[in-house]
Amino acid sequence: MADLSDQLDNMTLGLASEHAENGHVDGQHAENGVTGVAVVENGSGDAAEPKVEARKVGYAPIKKEYLIDFNELEKQNGEKVQSEEKPKNLPTLKPDKSNKKYRGMDRGRGKKMAKGEREARAEGVRLCLSVVHSDRTCKYGDRCTSEHDLDVYLAKKPADLGDKCPTYEATGECPYKWACRYGNAHMNPETREQITKEPTEGYVPTINGDMKPVQIALRKKEVNFNNTDEIVKTIESVGAMDREKPRLKIKELAGKPYLAPLTTVGNLPFRRLCVDLGCEITCGEMAVATSLLSGSPSEWALVKRHPSEKIFGVQMAGGFADTMTRATQLLVENTEIDFIDINMGCPIELINEKGGGCSLATRHNRLAGVLKAMSKVMGDMPLTVKIRTGIKEGVYTAHNTVAKMLEECPPQLITLHPRSKEQRYTKMADWGYVNQCAEAAKEVPLWVCGDVMSYEDYYNKMEEHNIGGIMIGRGALIKPWLFTEIQERRCWDISATERLDIIRQYVNFGLEHWGSDDAGVEKTRRFLLEWLSFACRYVPVGLLEVLPQCINDKPPLFRGRSELETLLSSPASSDWVKISEMFLGKAPEQVVFVPKHRANAY
Repeated sequence: MADLSDQLDNMTLGLASEHAENGHVDGQHAENGVTGVAVVENGSGDAAEPKVEARKVGYAPIKKEYLIDFNELEKQNGEKVQSEEKPKNLPTLKPDKSNKKYRGMDRGRGKKMAKGEREARAEGVRLCLSVVHSDRTCKYGDRCTSEHDLDVYLAKKPADLGDKCPTYEATGECPYKWACRYGNAHMNPETREQITKEPTEGYVPTINGDMKPVQIALRKKEVNFNNTDEIVKTIESVGAMDREKPRLKIKELAGKPYLAPLTTVGNLPFRRLCVDLGCEITCGEMAVATSLLSGSPSEWALVKRHPSEKIFGVQMAGGFADTMTRATQLLVENTEIDFIDINMGCPIELINEKGGGCSLATRHNRLAGVLKAMSKVMGDMPLTVKIRTGIKEGVYTAHNTVAKMLEECPPQLITLHPRSKEQRYTKMADWGYVNQCAEAAKEVPLWVCGDVMSYEDYYNKMEEHNIGGIMIGRGALIKPWLFTEIQERRCWDISATERLDIIRQYVNFGLEHWGSDDAGVEKTRRFLLEWLSFACRYVPVGLLEVLPQCINDKPPLFRGRSELETLLSSPASSDWVKISEMFLGKAPEQVVFVPKHRANAY
């Protein structure tokens, strides 16, 4: 790794203010090209004054010396396929279009992955939980397929993945004991007894971590919802004036970088990574109200909060006042959160069919009921909402929805994603519509989420629009160090080794969160691969002729300045698996990775 560090220079390129003054097009591409800043070198090899150049619309302007000839590459791949076995884990980024209703989603993804994971588990040796936890008895008895003899298990167990267990290092004790894939780090080699130590200085356990009592009470129907149900019954008499003063002052959040709630990829380890890189506001993945009420462990896991998340909220989806307010009561009474966000921008049909997501924004009476009832139950906790421009592309209705919310029961903050439900993530976000919504919002802060990929985008859009702040989604997935760039107002030409260090940090956070046993390692691998399906879209600053990178510009085939940089930019899932193997060991042969999201939508 030291050789790679020597090959790559960590350059910091400052961008001149002429970018905004010389034809920078905001939000939408110009008809014949978009202007940007080109980085040129002087005789000494240092970055000289940037100059303004035009670039081809829709394509990332990569320097010629890094471009790959497609025909030559196709020829090489053809020869390789003829001489070798067919490679596994080939790119699987194209969506299943057999059902137009669920366009953009791989309907068979879950079955494919689950089957591979089951086969992988069947191949390896597993230690029974009754051995790991002496206070438990094996509930399967003679039918148990796990190993009960510790000596036999340790003899068959694969080699450790490393000499330091992330969980043990942080907490001073590993709950997975001998089953941990870093087991030798906390086991006496002579007696095989577990070793404990003092937790790392400043360690604080995960907040909202133990939700089992709530889940059990829900299943036994022991939770009292009488007050909440009474509020829903008298919903017409509940108004915005009945609210207490919010304890979180929303106006104080203005200008703070906000990580968007991201389904699947916006998990606790990723949020923790972004906070370390400069993010100041985070929100959990979308939780479905009805699933929270059913006591679903996977849904309640979404409200977990790392102590480093200073301002943290939970996003909920639902379409009816009764379920939304009951779920709100559970969150207010049992969790430490700063705000609740209503998802009115989810385009997924499964959510919209149940009255949530974009569908809720079109039903003004039902929306008013949800806002009134939730506000009453939340007391002094801020209520925020996230919306899209409307359902159909080109038909803008968000400003009417905003006006209706202000008339009935204004939330404390509104976030606009300037795309329609039909549009999903294709084409550029329409920032030209933002000011109309800002005028409708009046005294309620309007934040915007859409296509921000550089610190220049961030500050230019803040200055050009009457908004309270910007939420960042895909830009953070592609380069989480975007928060550092915003904080330091610079374009960071991050080296490949630095990017690999960030991946290593994510893996350590993942093992600490999901576990360091076999199941935890594979779960960490799966979520790492989901993130890498976005991260591969980053084009290094040093490879671009014109800065900054635009989120919807498709890069031609290119190579990096080193083999590692080329690998990190690969769109092939087989290469993402290789990256995971650097930290998590050999991936099971049967595991098939199919990205959940259309991460490559340009």
